[in-house]
Amino acid sequence: MAWENVATLVIALLALVVSVASARYSKTSAAASKRSADAAERQAAAAEAALPPPPPPVAWRVIPRGEASFLLRNVGTEPALDVEIHAEDGRVIPADGGRLKASELKPGQAISFWIFTADQLPDKHEIKIRWRDSGGWGILPLP
Repeated sequence: MAWENVATLVIALLALVVSVASARYSKTSAAASKRSADAAERQAAAAEAALPPPPPPVAWRVIPRGEASFLLRNVGTEPALDVEIHAEDGRVIPADGGRLKASELKPGQAISFWIFTADQLPDKHEIKIRWRDSGGWGILPLP
């Protein structure tokens, strides 16, 4: 056999070895890519699940201003219409010359009120509130 034939055979065998190694590396790389994509998908799902839910359109917070003075603040994302605080037989009264009603409370706006307390009356721990689309009176705890 001539040395040219031997050289051709050696080159062909080397090409075969490189081709097999390349195919194995390609399979390993594809598997690693799939694992990476799966991990990224799981991470994205976990991040999405960890996000807090969006705030409701209308939400309330009662904020104390003094011993018996409070603010009812709209902490939602939309205006609340036809808002009313129940007077509770005169135990809840408007503050600052205001009213216990508002035709519209935009996010961040509030109604000021007082809770009438006396030694003869039990302590008040909640107020009743309603607004358009609330479905009736709801109860909010006082802080």
